[in-house]
Amino acid sequence: MRLFIILLTATYLMAQTPDDVAWRILEHGIHEGNPIKRRQATLAMSLVLPTPRPVALLQDALADKEASVREAACATLGEIKARTAIPKLQAAVSDPVPEVTFAAAKALYGMGNQTGVDVLTEVLLGEQSDASGFVSSSIRTMRLKLHDPKALLLIGVNEGAGLAGPFAMGLPIAEGLLKDNQASGQTVAALLLATDRSPQSLDALKKALEDKNWTVRTAAVRAIGKRNATTLYDNAALLLDDKRDEVAYSAAAAVIRLRQPASGKAPVAQSKNRKKGR
Repeated sequence: MRLFIILLTATYLMAQTPDDVAWRILEHGIHEGNPIKRRQATLAMSLVLPTPRPVALLQDALADKEASVREAACATLGEIKARTAIPKLQAAVSDPVPEVTFAAAKALYGMGNQTGVDVLTEVLLGEQSDASGFVSSSIRTMRLKLHDPKALLLIGVNEGAGLAGPFAMGLPIAEGLLKDNQASGQTVAALLLATDRSPQSLDALKKALEDKNWTVRTAAVRAIGKRNATTLYDNAALLLDDKRDEVAYSAAAAVIRLRQPASGKAPVAQSKNRKKGR
């Protein structure tokens, strides 16, 4: 991954915009040989708006051979409210892995789709449910595997949730950062500031992009993307060649978000950003 990003950066310096590099980083990440990196890239995309290009990438991830990647794809599609992906998410409810089933159900529920309601309702009813059909048989299978319907529901909430609030850039991403042994109070602060709009906090996030702790850099660049702080586009782009893949993926998602029009129309090409050493 590092060699790939270095080559991309060199190409970018010669001809391409940060947007081009960002897309290539995420596209490569989604198709990485390492499933951990595929999951990281998939979760990083919870910053982008649900336009066709990112949704297509995430739908590719729904078919990944690794359950953890499929689960991440469900969670991210739910996070960004990708309504065009509802048919694929409905199909994911049949996944043999409980975490994927519930991530799909939670995503569908969050978009007001009845399939999500059906799945959660059947888990709540447990043995009282005598409904028939695809969803019911799938949930019965999941229930048998885990032996505890309450535990199954908790998996759906904890792993598949895209909750709003202080950690608005995505609960799975926030949880992953905070579980790392390098996470600090600064990491938490950067996550919380994603929902703030004051100039003072934006300046603090700008400085945090250069922090030596990778979890702080990741949280800061995601907060900048979530706040749609377009004035820090160039600063976010500097992290596209960060030595940590987690940071580079989130920087790529932030760069795309900062140039992504809400209308979903194709963005206007941007001038090249001059890279600086860190």
